[in-house]
Amino acid sequence: MDDPFGALPGQPGKGNDQAGNDRTMIMPRPGGRSAEPARPAPAGSPPPAMPSAPPLSARGLGLNPIEAAAGPMLALLTRLRSTISHPAPASLRAQLLGYLRQFEDKARAAGVAQDEMMLARYVLCTALDEAVLSTPWGSASDWSRQSLLITLHNEAWGGEKVFQLLDHCLQNPRQRLNLMELLYLCISLGMEGRYRVMQDGRSQLDALRERVSATIRSTRGEIERELSPHWRGLVVARDRLRQFLPPWVAVAIALAILLLLLFGLRLKLAAEAEPVFRNLHALGDVPVQTIDRPAQQPRIVERPRLAGFLAEEIRAQKVAVEDAVDRSVVTIRGDQLFASGSASIADDFQPLLLRIAEAIRQVNGQVLVTGHSDNRPIATLRYPSNWKLSQDRAQQVMDVLAAKSGQPARFRAEGRSDTEAVASNDTAEGRARNRRVEITVFAEGVE
Repeated sequence: MDDPFGALPGQPGKGNDQAGNDRTMIMPRPGGRSAEPARPAPAGSPPPAMPSAPPLSARGLGLNPIEAAAGPMLALLTRLRSTISHPAPASLRAQLLGYLRQFEDKARAAGVAQDEMMLARYVLCTALDEAVLSTPWGSASDWSRQSLLITLHNEAWGGEKVFQLLDHCLQNPRQRLNLMELLYLCISLGMEGRYRVMQDGRSQLDALRERVSATIRSTRGEIERELSPHWRGLVVARDRLRQFLPPWVAVAIALAILLLLLFGLRLKLAAEAEPVFRNLHALGDVPVQTIDRPAQQPRIVERPRLAGFLAEEIRAQKVAVEDAVDRSVVTIRGDQLFASGSASIADDFQPLLLRIAEAIRQVNGQVLVTGHSDNRPIATLRYPSNWKLSQDRAQQVMDVLAAKSGQPARFRAEGRSDTEAVASNDTAEGRARNRRVEITVFAEGVE
């Protein structure tokens, strides 16, 4: 395999120190200027082809060519760390390898030098492997034996080398500025490497991150704050302006502009993240290869049966209950529970949730609360997408059920947007059926 560190002069020796928490990230971008690529594309060459749903815009948000090419993987880093389970790690690994191949193509098209592209790929493999292996499902899988770094660079752990590379970048900030900014992003998104097991490693890593941020700012330089440094205004006109425009009005206008800017950025981020959420959700349907095991004596488990307990609510059409072999599913129409675009539960439905909690308390098994929406997009400051709205609605219902049942450890909540429609979204009636909350009680031993 290619050794990305062969291009570095004075390479330090390999280390065995080992090192992920999400960090607050401050992008050192004076004026939002993007970095120049390491090797500019020839004059007259066409711009690189962008994917159908690019995660971030390099020109619009000031990303350098390496960060722009790595956008999908950077967007996944924090989500991977917060994922408590995954049905198919092998499929996720194949997806990430595909992203890495796309990264190479886009980096080359943007004029990134081959050695710098290989170093950046090494950093991304290390950050992604660390994010996966920091989760319970990742550490329990065979990811450590078939990691991205092993596959592409024939190395088992890069937590030492990436920080050796960062030291080299700090010594040569102008030559390795784009790569240093990628390393800064990965650290800000949770990569710890060798600092994970060091004594006082967190404070050392924070200090290093601040040093990198200061180096990037000083290397890029400060922009000119004034459009015309030598302008001279009329004192009388300025005084008149102050008379007609009090300072608090100017502050209010500035705050309104900032609020509109924040709202626009949240909408843009939600739109860019939508394909990633759908791809992650689709991985749940990947078939899992079964393993033939010796026949065991079947274990008799109690099947959840809630229809009888909620018969009165079913007759009143407040809920629908489906009792299957291994689960019981209670469905509540979302239009009844919540106001449009809100996740606050209507007071009239608190007694119904109390009855459902009492029914759940009578049976064993884990409980999954899922929020569903129609396909009409939502765009508010609090809910920039249906994913966020459906997740908050499921969480609100779960909190009430967990508190009233007195068994919070049995519950978990998921938002699934419009990915599991039960009716056509082409009609108002179908969209109303799709806006719902489902409470699934699994048989004991089933999850």
